[in-house]
Amino acid sequence: MSEDPEAGSGFPSAGIQDFVHDAFDYPAHRVRGSAAEALDWVEQSSLAEIDKAALRVFVGRFPGIAFYRDDAALLDQLERRNAVVLPSWLREIRQTLAGPGPDVEIRFDAFDDSRGPRADRTGDDGFVDLWYGDRSAGYLQDEDRELLMVGAGCYPLLSATAGVEYLLAADLRDSSNGLIADLCDEDIMDDLHEGGPGVESGCPAFESYASMLSHVIECRMRDGTVIRGRSLF
Repeated sequence: MSEDPEAGSGFPSAGIQDFVHDAFDYPAHRVRGSAAEALDWVEQSSLAEIDKAALRVFVGRFPGIAFYRDDAALLDQLERRNAVVLPSWLREIRQTLAGPGPDVEIRFDAFDDSRGPRADRTGDDGFVDLWYGDRSAGYLQDEDRELLMVGAGCYPLLSATAGVEYLLAADLRDSSNGLIADLCDEDIMDDLHEGGPGVESGCPAFESYASMLSHVIECRMRDGTVIRGRSLF
């Protein structure tokens, strides 16, 4: 049976903290490291070997950039701010390797599941033509939480804006489901308007968070520089 993301959370069922009034020092709770250090984080973790292998691919593609992981205090703050309980698998992997940092946008070479509409959006280079930015801070306001958490039972991780907002999100209704879902905010609203579940139009995108990172093919840095991942095969 699917779990209700509101049930037993220990958090209020409505009302999130506005970032404007959020005094938590997020940068101080993100651990920064080199590729060598990131690989050490992976090796020292208790992740499954399949996830470790996927993370090694990600780090190996971008040996010259900085990598980040969250500490437990940051994840606790995200739970408080968003009035949500994050799945244990998400907490574990983000404390191992979260990605290239909140100021970096990324592109994917492909999705694991090719059935979704975004999987077909490819550029001339054959890669997914959307730039995804960090969305792991969670819900932007109460209305956003109502739509994504209550309506679709998901927690946003990355988003791309192209007239509408495309989301890659974690499932909150089943905390054992580590799949990363491909969703669109307008489709969620349409699903709910038609009386269906907010995830009806969503599709699986990646088999896991680690697999998602292994498909990163380009990073666009804060200054606009685009770094193409090196070929490992």
